[in-house]
Amino acid sequence: MIKKKLGSNAKFTLLALGGLAGGLANGLLGAGGGIIMTFVLEKAMEDEIERRDIFANVIAATLPISLLSTAIYAGKGNISTERFSSFVIPAIAGGLVGAFLLSRISTVWLKRIFALLVIWSGIYMVMR
Repeated sequence: MIKKKLGSNAKFTLLALGGLAGGLANGLLGAGGGIIMTFVLEKAMEDEIERRDIFANVIAATLPISLLSTAIYAGKGNISTERFSSFVIPAIAGGLVGAFLLSRISTVWLKRIFALLVIWSGIYMVMR
């Protein structure tokens, strides 16, 4: 099969719509935005960017989205400091370890780990 590269206008449109969809999923569901943006970046950038750089860019994009959603959730009283505090420090530690490992794991394994996480999440949500 022949791959057709996207033109700059199509790429911009895909990235903008993907960002919108990712932000919507993040704000609405608290999850999924990064998955959407990962798929979109992979399609839009194809051979121009490595998978590990896609993950890094998605994390950078989700930070402001998450901060904004957090401010809105907090303003509406939807955040429990008791629950939040029990997992935020371990989550930060996990983020540090993951960022450290990102450059040390092959892109093949990164793809496999990502695919397994998406599959597991989907099965869990359907079966729940």
